[in-house]
Amino acid sequence: MTDHDFALRWADTRTHDLSAHAALYAPDTKFVIELAKVDDHMEDSINDHAELRSELAYWSNRDPSSGEGVHSITVAEVFTGNGHIFIHWDYAIEHLDAFQGVPANGRRLETVASTFLEFDDQGKITQEATIINDNRIYQQLGLPIITPHYWDEDFDPSTLAG
Repeated sequence: MTDHDFALRWADTRTHDLSAHAALYAPDTKFVIELAKVDDHMEDSINDHAELRSELAYWSNRDPSSGEGVHSITVAEVFTGNGHIFIHWDYAIEHLDAFQGVPANGRRLETVASTFLEFDDQGKITQEATIINDNRIYQQLGLPIITPHYWDEDFDPSTLAG
C-alpha cells in the first residue's frame, strides 16, 4: 500500500468505520492522538483503542438527525518522509446543530485540515497530530474572524487597528 493509499484509508475509516480505523493504530499505550495541542498530554490526548472509539465516534456519525453532523474528509495532498506522512485534507460537516457552541443550524460547513502520522516498524500509527482550521468555519457561521496575510510583501499591520 502506498502512503497515498494509506491516507485514503485513514480518511475513509475515520468517517465510516471506527473499528477499522482503530486497527490502523499501534497497541494501547503505544500510540497517541493529539486532537488540539500537540504533545500537551492533557485531555485531548488519546492513547488506547477504547478511548479512540469513544472520543472519535462523532466523526463516523451517519445519522443526519442526530445533530452531531455528518463528517467527510477528502484527501488533497500527501507528503511522505522517513516513517511519516503528512496529509492535507478538505473537511466538510453537514447537519450539525452547533460547532463548538456556535449554532450551525444544519448548514454545510467546510474548511481545511492537516494530519501528521508517524509509524512503527509494523506500519501501525504511533503518533497522530491533527490541526483543523476552525477560523474558516467560524467565518461561515458569521463570526468576525480576521485572517490577515502577514506573509504578503505589502501587508500593513495598521490595517488591523479598529
